[in-house]
Amino acid sequence: MRHGRILLALFFWLLSTAPAWAQGVTITGQVLGEGPAPVEFATVVLLKAQDSTHVTATTTDATGAFSLPGVAAGSYLLKTSFIGFSSDSRPVQVTAGEPVARLTVRLAANHATALKEVTITATRPTIIQKPDRMIVNISNTVLASGYTALEVLEKSPGIYVNPKSESITLNGKGATVILDGKKTYMSEADLAVFLKGLQSNEVQQIELITSPGARYDAEGPGGVINIVTKKGLQDGTKATVTAGGAFTKNSRQNLGLSLNHRRGAMALSAGYTLSARQVTTTEQNRLDYLDEATGQVLTTHKTDLVNPSRSLAHNYRAGLDWTLSPRTSVNLYLRGFTSDKTRNATAATQLLRYAATPDSTLLSLTDTKYGTTQYSSNLGLRHTIDSVRTISADLDYSNYDSRQTNLIVNSFTTPEGKNLAPGISLRNVLPTAIQILAAQTDYEQTIGTHKLEAGLKFSRVETDNDARYEKLDREIDWVNDPQRTNYFSYKENIMAAYLSYSGKINKLDYRIGGRLENTQSEGHLVTSNILNKRNYTNFFPSILLNQAVGKDDFLSLNYSRRLQRPSYQDLNPFIYFQDIYSYSQGNPFLRPEYANNIDLTYTVNGTYVIAAGYSRTNNLISWVTQRETPNSLVTQSRAENLNSQSQYGLTITAPYAPFAWWNISNFFNGYYSIYSLQSTENAPQTIRGFSGVYGMTNDFKIKGGWNASVSGYFQSPAPYGVSRNRGQYSVNLGLQKKFLADRLALRVVYNDVLKTSRALTDTRFSNLRTRSLYRWDSNFLQATLTYSFGNQKIKASSKSRNASGDEESRIK
Repeated sequence: MRHGRILLALFFWLLSTAPAWAQGVTITGQVLGEGPAPVEFATVVLLKAQDSTHVTATTTDATGAFSLPGVAAGSYLLKTSFIGFSSDSRPVQVTAGEPVARLTVRLAANHATALKEVTITATRPTIIQKPDRMIVNISNTVLASGYTALEVLEKSPGIYVNPKSESITLNGKGATVILDGKKTYMSEADLAVFLKGLQSNEVQQIELITSPGARYDAEGPGGVINIVTKKGLQDGTKATVTAGGAFTKNSRQNLGLSLNHRRGAMALSAGYTLSARQVTTTEQNRLDYLDEATGQVLTTHKTDLVNPSRSLAHNYRAGLDWTLSPRTSVNLYLRGFTSDKTRNATAATQLLRYAATPDSTLLSLTDTKYGTTQYSSNLGLRHTIDSVRTISADLDYSNYDSRQTNLIVNSFTTPEGKNLAPGISLRNVLPTAIQILAAQTDYEQTIGTHKLEAGLKFSRVETDNDARYEKLDREIDWVNDPQRTNYFSYKENIMAAYLSYSGKINKLDYRIGGRLENTQSEGHLVTSNILNKRNYTNFFPSILLNQAVGKDDFLSLNYSRRLQRPSYQDLNPFIYFQDIYSYSQGNPFLRPEYANNIDLTYTVNGTYVIAAGYSRTNNLISWVTQRETPNSLVTQSRAENLNSQSQYGLTITAPYAPFAWWNISNFFNGYYSIYSLQSTENAPQTIRGFSGVYGMTNDFKIKGGWNASVSGYFQSPAPYGVSRNRGQYSVNLGLQKKFLADRLALRVVYNDVLKTSRALTDTRFSNLRTRSLYRWDSNFLQATLTYSFGNQKIKASSKSRNASGDEESRIK
């Protein structure tokens, strides 16, 4: 705690002395084109009026806004330019200690008479590389239209969505997923359902923040994935209605309504999405039980699992942004989510002994009903003290409730199909309740050409899980099963403080920061009266250096230390059964994993990117499947801490346009990973290997206003913890046409045309060998209609945050 007291003292000292540091003002403004519509990615350059010496520069965001902080007193010339528009040049006078009035720059379209028959259309690049993040402009792609947000993530560079668990990783490591700068307070499963209900036409862009600064929570070794939705507009009202459906082997339907209204200082937004799915997944498993001394196969279990399910999800949201005064604004954001799912799974497990001789077959029928309700709220306040200082505060509350019931009936048959004595029949009720309260305050100040950021955060989490198991006794009465019934409660407090200092020296931009987090947790296994308390403090430094080496070339070096705390459900010792021979269970004694990451990125012409990196992760959390006891035929899957993971990575992004009507995006992500498993029982000492993903998207402009897309990816075999995933590939098609002055859009996508998506996984311990083949609803043909009415001038969402960023992503 000594480090915490030092950092807190330094934080308050900086706040008390900050006013004396102010050496410059911030020039802000907005660039508009015809309409007037905001001009995104316009170049804004500030020059000295006397000799036109370059001072600083920036580009506008999706709203056309720009900011040039830390400008010293003097006379300047502001130049603004963008392709297809005439440049603008105007004088700007800066007086020490006095704010500069917000500028409005209007660019006139460049209608050259010599080019009367040529139409120049300037579009945003699909991928934009910045020193600390990659921005993928989803709204600029055809293929993303008609997909769900989860499928859009799956097709973004460096992101992998596990098809079975639907967990999301970035560059091979766990990542924190946020929505418009706010966390989602959902489990992995519920986050996946939520993202399936969020349609891609609602997504503006995805930010892959691989080098988060100290301001971000330290959670997520791979970084932060920020999904930015289309939200906000110029004065007026806009509404969008979306309806879509796919009917192949599986079916999916979605219906959505989005409303936005802005009038003067107040902006309102609301939305609702209904998503229904009827899906059948299949899984084929083979488990070989080996003699530990000779490696001979003693017994084999071959399981064929058919898992049909039906789900219905409701997403609803409402937001208010209110500018109380030129210096003060407040926002309120509410979000709700409900989901109901039923499943009737059938698993047939053939038992083979020695020489593959059939013994018997276990037939396991599982009826599952699962429902969840989650709501969250965020209240934010932002106040500009003066031209160089800003303070903000956020308060968040989230409540999560889920209830799952399972009825599992097991029976045995002989190889001839005759019924044997009934097996064990089980039923259970698995409720989960989670409450999260978080508060955060942030302070920003420009100091000449530099910027200081500091902040404090507190969060409290309480979970309650009372699992009830019963088994059928003599086929008459249901009686309590004391071996499986369990009551688990968990409480956690996290206190954090951070400092970050950034600026520019000649052509070198830098950002140096540190974040201190203290965690106090208490896990209580009430049934067995086991109490597990922890109190640990960690420091997370981050450094980012960005050197310009040409007009549009730059070299970036960044280092960060981050962690991944166990999800609340990974800590929960609930038992989840497939049948009497296999089950999974949480581990209340899991420790956090810690990652040190360093990356070197070279960007050429602002477009082509080559990045090399190294990371070292200790206490890596991975699910491990083992025998319950050395000679048991029952397998247990359990989250464990592996010793470490070392990873060397190379990433290449290379867009190319062979013709004006054809754009190609190429992406390659390759890793060499080394897993150390010395402390994992029955596992190899070391697992190592290469993994790589290559993706390509082709966008075509066709006569008559049609747009088409062909995309695909190839994923090589890859080690992952104690398992090895086989390679796979997929090809996708997309077609789009707009009508009625672009208000009505028809989008058709055909996903996984060749039906090649599947997950094939191998695992080998000294006495257990497994192979699993999993197939999901990747192959579908979907048509989506979107109609927009009202004011069509869209602005990107505000850069709001929520205080509970870390905690919500751990509800898995």
